[in-house]
Amino acid sequence: MQPDLLSQLQDIQTPQQVGHWPLAWGWWVVIILSLLLLVFICISVYRFIQQRKAKKQALKLLNQVSPKQNPLVAVQTINSILKRVVLAYCERDLVANLNGEKWTTWLNTHGHKNAQINSEFVQLAYQANCSSEQASEYLKQSKNWINKSLPLSKQALKSISQGEQNV
Repeated sequence: MQPDLLSQLQDIQTPQQVGHWPLAWGWWVVIILSLLLLVFICISVYRFIQQRKAKKQALKLLNQVSPKQNPLVAVQTINSILKRVVLAYCERDLVANLNGEKWTTWLNTHGHKNAQINSEFVQLAYQANCSSEQASEYLKQSKNWINKSLPLSKQALKSISQGEQNV
C-alpha cells in the first residue's frame, strides 16, 4: 500500500497583508504638494475676497442713495463714498487732499477707460443746488466707475506710486 500523500500535506500559509503604512516617499511628496496647493488656493481666495470687500460695500451704499429726494445731499454722499472707496485701495496722502477738477482728473486717469466721470458732476458737490437728473447721472457714472475700475490694477497702482516719487 502506498502512503496517503494528501494526509501529509500541510495547510497553506498565506503571507501577511501588505499595509498602507509606512508610505513610500513618492506619496509623501504628493501629499505635501497637495497641502501646499490647498494653502495657496485658500490664501488666494481670502485675498480676492478682501480686495473686493470695499468695492462691494461702496456699491451697497450707492444703492441706498436716493437722488430724487434731495439731489444735493445725494451728490455729496456719492462724492464721499467715491473718496472712501478709493482711499481703501490707495495711500491716504495721494487721494485725501484731491477735490474738484483734480479729483475728477485722478478718477479718470486711474480708472478704466470705459468708466469716465464727468467733471461737471463732481463739481455739483461744491455748489448750492443741483437737479435730480444730474445727481442720478452722477450716481450711474460712479457705480460704473467702481464696477470697472476697482480694485485698481497693478499697473495703476504702480503709476500712482511712481507719480508720488516724482513729486
